[in-house]
Amino acid sequence: MRIGFIGTGTITQAIVTGMIRFGVPFERIALSPRNARIAAQLAELDARVEVCDSNQDVLDTSDVVCLAVVPQIAPDVLGALAFDARHHVVSVIAGMALDRIRELVRHSARVVRAVPLPAVAVGKGSTAICPRDRIAEAIFAPLGEAVEVDDEHQFDALSAVTATMASFFALLEEQASWLVAQGLPYASARSFLAGYHVGLAHETTLGETPFSAMIGHASTPGGLNEQLWRELSERGTFAHYSEALDKIMRRVQGRG
Repeated sequence: MRIGFIGTGTITQAIVTGMIRFGVPFERIALSPRNARIAAQLAELDARVEVCDSNQDVLDTSDVVCLAVVPQIAPDVLGALAFDARHHVVSVIAGMALDRIRELVRHSARVVRAVPLPAVAVGKGSTAICPRDRIAEAIFAPLGEAVEVDDEHQFDALSAVTATMASFFALLEEQASWLVAQGLPYASARSFLAGYHVGLAHETTLGETPFSAMIGHASTPGGLNEQLWRELSERGTFAHYSEALDKIMRRVQGRG
């Protein structure tokens, strides 16, 4: 596989790092010169990684092309490039629908959307892919969990839930602040909570038990977990997530 990246930011850095670290087969990786610092760092990781002089050079030397530019500049960047029928395009451009990407890349043989997260660099990331695609799956499955869907609405929903990252860290910070108020140093609170939540996340990977059942398993009747979960539920804490995600979904689909 000869794969090129148009855009060399955080996500490109994570994907390329993960591909090298976890042995994804490739002949060559071509990087656009944008963000020279990241491009140079990646080129130092493997002799097969090269920084090109221009975005068109990336296309000319690649069969698989990953679009990793921000949506605001995507029309200008892609509109200046000459794609052809051999190009298999994987777009990680946030919120840009398949039909719009096809308009911009014109003659490309295949267009796929993907939402990889930074943790793909360490093999812990989930990547949504639409539609199902053998090449995209070969790139992202070794880097964590690849979830393929053919319905773009479902893909947009998977994209929307990635907006919960900041809220997750906010929850940890709230717990850490509470522990500090009980007299613990922040470093101790942070260390404990990081390990604790890694353990909880690991449990979810051990099978296919529904999360609803895991709530029950963790909630001894009359116990502390049941008390906190019930109090937060009664206050509508978790229901607010769905309402907020509905608003995110409208933005993802360009409806709000």
